[in-house]
Amino acid sequence: MRLIATHSPGFDPETPWEDRGSRTTAESRLFSQIAARRSSPHTAREHVFTRLICPDWVNVIAFTEAGELLVVEQYRHGIDASTQEIIGGVCEVGEEPLLSAQREVLEETGHATDHWVSLGFCEPNPAVQNNKCHFFLALGCREVAPLDLDPSEELRVWAYPWDEWQERMRSGSVTHALVLAAFLRLTLWEGWEAFEKTLFRP
Repeated sequence: MRLIATHSPGFDPETPWEDRGSRTTAESRLFSQIAARRSSPHTAREHVFTRLICPDWVNVIAFTEAGELLVVEQYRHGIDASTQEIIGGVCEVGEEPLLSAQREVLEETGHATDHWVSLGFCEPNPAVQNNKCHFFLALGCREVAPLDLDPSEELRVWAYPWDEWQERMRSGSVTHALVLAAFLRLTLWEGWEAFEKTLFRP
């Protein structure tokens, strides 16, 4: 790679900005909103930045023993529309991401498995958020319990053949950014090519 432009001769993007104080401007179950005053290490100018302090999240690509993908459908209030997504949720305080992923699969679909693969993580929006979204692959899922949902959760669970779900992604029917990111991580997994050959096809 080659550098084609920089802010100034002494600019180093890895140098932290200096903290000049912060205050909480809003709090909810999902995040704390912080107004952080910081000064540039290069210009000494101060600016106020909005930060969202959030718990980590998990997203799970879960396949059944028959090779179908488990998908949940629910109403999303941010966009005021329903979406079909892979299984996901918030990591509870002190809970390891894998345990969060296993809990979410059981609660949202009633399925479980002992075969788990970590697909890494992404940072959902580094410009304002501090958290990570951890991706997991769950293989050979089987139904073991009824759904166990939060009072505000209402959803349907679907089992998709892989080719049908791929077509939904290609057509633009799947628009959730973290869902799409999870499938990118899946295709980069070293075992993906061999596993894909085992999936049922028409």
